Amino acid sequence: MAALSKDEAYAKVKKGLEATPFEPSKLTELAGGSVNFTYEATLAKPLDDGAKTVFIKHAEPYMKVRPETALPPDRGNLEIQCLKHMSGRRITGDSNQTDSHCITIRTPKYYSFIEDSSTQILEYMPEGTTLKDFIPKYFGHATTPKESDAREIGKTVGSWLKWFHQLTANDAEMHAIAEKNELGRFFRHMVTFTWLKDRVEQYPSVLSDAKEIFQQVEQAVTTELSDTSKLQAIHGDFWTGNMMIPDAAIPKDGNNVTLFVVDWEMVHLNVPHVDFGLMVAEFYYFWLFKSMPAGRWMMESMVEAYGPLTEEFAFRTAIQVGAHLVCVITDLNRVPTDQLEKAAATGKEILVHAWKKDRAWFENSDFALSFPPDR
Repeated sequence: MAALSKDEAYAKVKKGLEATPFEPSKLTELAGGSVNFTYEATLAKPLDDGAKTVFIKHAEPYMKVRPETALPPDRGNLEIQCLKHMSGRRITGDSNQTDSHCITIRTPKYYSFIEDSSTQILEYMPEGTTLKDFIPKYFGHATTPKESDAREIGKTVGSWLKWFHQLTANDAEMHAIAEKNELGRFFRHMVTFTWLKDRVEQYPSVLSDAKEIFQQVEQAVTTELSDTSKLQAIHGDFWTGNMMIPDAAIPKDGNNVTLFVVDWEMVHLNVPHVDFGLMVAEFYYFWLFKSMPAGRWMMESMVEAYGPLTEEFAFRTAIQVGAHLVCVITDLNRVPTDQLEKAAATGKEILVHAWKKDRAWFENSDFALSFPPDR
């Protein structure tokens, strides 16, 4: 089928919302997003819970920015199943007096799914931004970053992820949902490990000496994925770009700050190190390439909150971090061209030393905190 133009997609979504509780008086396309069409809908009538705006996410059987790339037409159904399952679950930073967290983190509220047009209606965060954009804006060089705020964010993210992984390790329904998404598992493996050999060809001056180890790592991770009975449901795309936060400085008490964990299309069966290592790498990115201490503070606090980690878990996570730097960071145009080799070389060092289980190297690195005390 021919790809829809922006105007055609807009008209299709608007028509699908007519004569529903979500009929908009105003529908505004949102910037960003490469896969789906997203909108802010100002409702003609507030919902029963008082909501006046909702988030609209519309899927076509292809990538929005790359229509030649086909995608499963039913991927929205998978995401909705996840959101329904997670709705009302425990959140970090509740108003409970014994909770040490100041920041709340949860999934957005699910309202409805219009299956005919593959359109989701979810809770919207007005004037929100991604954590990816929030960090440089409020913890960057033009600001005076507050370490306690950065560590609170890292701690909250780590605590939520630990809780989520503990939940899915024994959740038969979530396992069944994730098991359907073989494409998600294939894609995550491809962009993180299959691409290692391609990066050797792209950056031979810094990666060629690791070619054999890269091959061994890719084979080992492929074997790891072959027995799905040993895998569990993971988010699959757990990074700062899939966390929403109000676009404002964190108030002193922090009690009215909420983070949303969004974009559940990539939920699949895998090892928990994938989610954990991806977010560690993304926090580390701000320290390594942007020289923002907040990135290191968030990374350290996330590790502490998720832990304590076993040595085996720490090494497997480091492999994930290294591969992410080598394959993903170099592919997203997020670092200047003259720093691409730095990303590849840094990732290689982390991955190779993790593969060799070189604990001494890590104890003198930015990742020393990831390893349990040496007895």
